[in-house]
Amino acid sequence: MCTAIFYKSKDSYFGRNLDLHYHYQESVTITPRGYHFPWDSIYGMIGIATVVDGFPLYYDAVNEMGLAIAGLNFPEIAYYPPRSTNGNQIAPWQFIPWVLS
Repeated sequence: MCTAIFYKSKDSYFGRNLDLHYHYQESVTITPRGYHFPWDSIYGMIGIATVVDGFPLYYDAVNEMGLAIAGLNFPEIAYYPPRSTNGNQIAPWQFIPWVLS
């Protein structure tokens, strides 16, 4: 199970552990503002990601305004509703850059 922590004093600090026993060639990844996502991208971001076909699959990231997010792994309690045809469709791997951009 992954764990994240946020500490705010005069500055803000965000960290997390990546509790995996395997790796997907993840590395520090920078996505500039205006990056070509399937949606409008306003802010740039930096975080840990695996890049597949030019798309950053972020594990965690922070945008240039200071908003941070981590994708934590809770396989026993996660719920994925059936796919809907109503409204915007955001895949799980798109969620972090969608929120931050």
